[in-house]
Amino acid sequence: MSLEVPLSQQGRCAVHPDLPAGGTCFRCGSFICADCATSVAGLGVRLYCQACAARPDVNYLEALRQRYWGKRDGWAWVVAGVTLLLCVATAAALAEWGVRATKESLFTLLLMLPVPVGVAFFLGQRWARHAMLVTPLVVAVVANALAPDGRFLYFLCAIPSLVTGLRIHRDARNQLFFRLPVPPAMLKVLWNERFNNPMARQASRFGFSALFMPLLAPVAVICGVVALNRVDPKATPPIGRRDQALLGLVLGLVSPLLWGGFLLLWLSDRIHF
Repeated sequence: MSLEVPLSQQGRCAVHPDLPAGGTCFRCGSFICADCATSVAGLGVRLYCQACAARPDVNYLEALRQRYWGKRDGWAWVVAGVTLLLCVATAAALAEWGVRATKESLFTLLLMLPVPVGVAFFLGQRWARHAMLVTPLVVAVVANALAPDGRFLYFLCAIPSLVTGLRIHRDARNQLFFRLPVPPAMLKVLWNERFNNPMARQASRFGFSALFMPLLAPVAVICGVVALNRVDPKATPPIGRRDQALLGLVLGLVSPLLWGGFLLLWLSDRIHF
């Protein structure tokens, strides 16, 4: 008895019937050939047909990219708010001191130096992302030229703005606003932060809070149980964060015990039988 399957009885590709099938689509189960087999970023070794790979519920990283592509993020509005505050502060200072050839007036006008960068950043001009990294240093250098006595203070004040600018520059969500290419690894990190079982994050957050406020322990336990029930690594997209869910559940259970033991020790020192 031969175990070989005749060529006429082998599975054929659903899109290319003249080619033998090399596997099946993970989602719809149709036969696919080597040319049709498509892997999706973030889903490991799963293979899909081209039609299923283009679906937003399968290629969830590409759907995430399209969802935020060219849309302002929170940092854009923060920069717009700071820019508006600088304009208001400059107007108020000029109304108080007037425009004169004094150091006070020059320092007031110095507040306007970041304004064009902030406006361009809010409008999505790509050069503004890089300009934000050097603007704090430029302001510090100009301020040092006006009043060298405060050199240390100027550069010390520039450090928080520089660190914030670096954080914005590396933020994946902000890069999508500027329509920049974002690698799948960064998209997956963004998806994990915003959409991957958010209840697990709440469970860990309430769990740590329960260590200081035991009334939040039941909330941590409930969130942990719900998050654990949602974990499904085989889902599309996969739902994870089991560790955070377990951490919130454990902290929610341990917190009342710790506070109860502390309360018993405190009462034993106060009450003598």
